[in-house]
Amino acid sequence: MSFSLRSFATMVSSSLTTVQASCAQIIDISVGSPTRALMEAVGGVGLWLQYAVLQALQRTRLATSIGDDCDSFVADFGMSRLPGVAATGSVTLMSFTPDAQSAVILPSVTVRTVAGLSFGVAKDETHPAWSEGVGGYVRVRGQESIDVPVCCLKSGSIGNVDVGAISLMGTAVSGIDTVTNRFSFSNGFDQESDEQLRKRFPLWLAAQATASKASIANAVSGVQNGLSYTLQDGKATDGTARSGYFTAIINDGSGVPSRQLVQSVYGAIDSVRALGVGFSVRGPVVLPVSINMTVSVPMFVSEQDVQAAISTAIKKDIAQSPIGGGYAYSRLSYLAYVGAGIEVNSVTDVLLNGGQNDILPFDSQSLSIDSIEVNVIYK
Repeated sequence: MSFSLRSFATMVSSSLTTVQASCAQIIDISVGSPTRALMEAVGGVGLWLQYAVLQALQRTRLATSIGDDCDSFVADFGMSRLPGVAATGSVTLMSFTPDAQSAVILPSVTVRTVAGLSFGVAKDETHPAWSEGVGGYVRVRGQESIDVPVCCLKSGSIGNVDVGAISLMGTAVSGIDTVTNRFSFSNGFDQESDEQLRKRFPLWLAAQATASKASIANAVSGVQNGLSYTLQDGKATDGTARSGYFTAIINDGSGVPSRQLVQSVYGAIDSVRALGVGFSVRGPVVLPVSINMTVSVPMFVSEQDVQAAISTAIKKDIAQSPIGGGYAYSRLSYLAYVGAGIEVNSVTDVLLNGGQNDILPFDSQSLSIDSIEVNVIYK
């Protein structure tokens, strides 16, 4: 329902009209008169009271609350906002003289981008180069390079860097000269937004009755922000039919969720599943996506800005696509025209994986950006 609000001028005018109508004598209500000054003071207080009422009403509903008010609203029900997720990936450490000496990379080692964003080497005992004896990764003598996992030291999408962005050693390591990331990072997520929190709240309420599909979905989505998933009821891990069993397919944006994340999701589901119902948790089948297009822009637009804006819009859109949902070819042109927020005259020669067809839906398929090439011409 809409509110009947009054402006300051309307409040003063209606008050003066009422005063004049209620008095048998003509009253001086000109600017500067005592009566007008009194009504203007009353109008100011009335405007403040109107604003206070609107603020109170806004904070009593989740749909109109923002920021801390959203947090306090859902906290009354025992729910909280999901924190940000740090981006993870792999970097390649190289030596110019690999035959001269070996190298040990400890988990305390950091690498960084030119902009100063730091990443720390993460411990992974399943890594073939990990040595429990030295507590780090070992590049043996004669081996030119070694790939090690890293995690951004700042949570959020700020850690989603492009290929080659990590190029500096933050910690000097004997036997290591250079570093680079051969693949882009895309699994860093900011903390849950107000809109995401509002969307998850009804699911959270419905999940209070356990052993239901809503409770399973809430358990998965509550592990971390930015986690996409799909539930395959009556299917085993290999996709075959199996009664009394379901499979949860999850993706954190990397296409290969870590063992720790899979275990966390497994534990969350296990706490709400029905007794006697079996389940499994696994990652998706990753389909690499390559995109090519040619865009025509005005002369005053920078080529680098065009490429960066369109690439960012496409990456974000594909990252938000659900598991098994496929992808529409027509969205690429739409994103170039509208989603990138730049002035584009025309979009031609759009290719999605070398063709001009949609990516068809597939149960456990998740899309991962392989390459985006945007050719810019001026008209």
